[in-house]
Amino acid sequence: LADVIRASQVHCLIAARNEDGGRRIEPWIAADRYGPLESEANSIIYGMDLMGHHDFSRRALEYFIHRYNPAGYLTTGYTIMGTGWHLWTLAEHVRLASDREWLRAHADEVARVCEWIVRQRRKTMRVGPDGQKLPEYGLMPPGVMADWNAYGYFMYLNSHFCAGLRDAAEALAAMGHPRAEEFRREAEDFRSEILRAYRWMQERAPVLPLRDGTWVPSYPSLLYCPGLTAEFFPGADWGRVFANNVEVGVHHLIAAGLLEPSSPQADWIVHYMEDGPFLADGFGEYPGAESERDPFNLGGFAKLQPYYCRIAEVHALRDDVKAFVRAYFNALPSLLNTENLTLWEHFRNMGAWNKTHETGWFLVQTHRMFVLERGGELWLAPFVPQSWMKDGSLVAVQRAPSSAGPVSYHIRSGVAHGYIEARVEPPSRATPGAIVLRLRHPDGKPMRSVTVNGAAWEDFDPQREIVRLPADRGTLEVRAVYY
Repeated sequence: LADVIRASQVHCLIAARNEDGGRRIEPWIAADRYGPLESEANSIIYGMDLMGHHDFSRRALEYFIHRYNPAGYLTTGYTIMGTGWHLWTLAEHVRLASDREWLRAHADEVARVCEWIVRQRRKTMRVGPDGQKLPEYGLMPPGVMADWNAYGYFMYLNSHFCAGLRDAAEALAAMGHPRAEEFRREAEDFRSEILRAYRWMQERAPVLPLRDGTWVPSYPSLLYCPGLTAEFFPGADWGRVFANNVEVGVHHLIAAGLLEPSSPQADWIVHYMEDGPFLADGFGEYPGAESERDPFNLGGFAKLQPYYCRIAEVHALRDDVKAFVRAYFNALPSLLNTENLTLWEHFRNMGAWNKTHETGWFLVQTHRMFVLERGGELWLAPFVPQSWMKDGSLVAVQRAPSSAGPVSYHIRSGVAHGYIEARVEPPSRATPGAIVLRLRHPDGKPMRSVTVNGAAWEDFDPQREIVRLPADRGTLEVRAVYY
């Protein structure tokens, strides 16, 4: 796995091209085709940022900023929805790299793109004869998301525009841009209209069965399509339209921060994805009957283009440790080229060779495994597998990026002697609300006591396997005792 993580960074680097003598980087989404798409290239930029390659990401963002058109949106010829995805990625770069002066140089251009989103939303703000909002009120006008050339009010598309507007507004606010607060308010209104439209459609769609005999409300991905998209458009997009309920489905509302991860709505989405599409027939591989016979090993991930689906990140937001670990490890071998440690686009070595869009999301998930920011807290080793904590094992992370600055830690297992110990080097650029360290005993044993820097420490939770630490005391030496 360490080799795959290292190779993934190298493949993102060598697949990229340069522009203007290297001043700008073209983040190609595959080594042999497609080029730097304004949509899929964002996973590469973000994944590399999370691995500490801030200069690469900065120059890749410059490539797209250089292509903002006079109207205020971004495209290299594939989609327009990449505009919102780009804004979100740009804001994440500023947060991780503390690149505020760089943003200041481009702030008015970024604001111009935000303004374009605002103007587009005005086009759908219409009411019916009864004076009530139409279902699409406040959404982006109909658009396409990827290969399926169908225009519609897709939840996936709108979630990207909303998250991009919201996070770009936050980044602009941090440097005092005069329009930041206006964009903030607009993003919050956008979110409320997306959720209103989603619930309106959900109320008009049939409920969905789970395998335990219970039922959950539908999770429509397309406004005016009262049910699963594949059932209404059978055979469309070369038989791949089922991806509109999975890879580019409504779970992106959770990943984008528009729907609360712990809400009943999120529960329904996750439970149905696990019971339904993750065990259905795949595209070129993973027959549904086989997945149903072995759901633990063959389920838990999408069956067309797995890394478009952000279910692992959703599990991370929900702090569902075992579900995250399963999703992470089940998806990777489905696309891994063991000859050179690249990822394919589709199963059975189909599609693009060295598909770096997939590689970028793999790097994002890898960062989530080791470092996670949630609710103002910095979580360390939040999803490290239990098996990595067998006696004598070592897990070490050096200078992992976070919004508070790089963080380092190592965890060493001495479970044969009843303890796991860790050394944490907190970030120094800013102080998180708390540092939360997860220590998972390989046999699932609960912590009995904890010391921090040699003194007894009471702020730990044996059930969640976490120790909550102060973030303002320098290096922390932690020992968790299990007997």
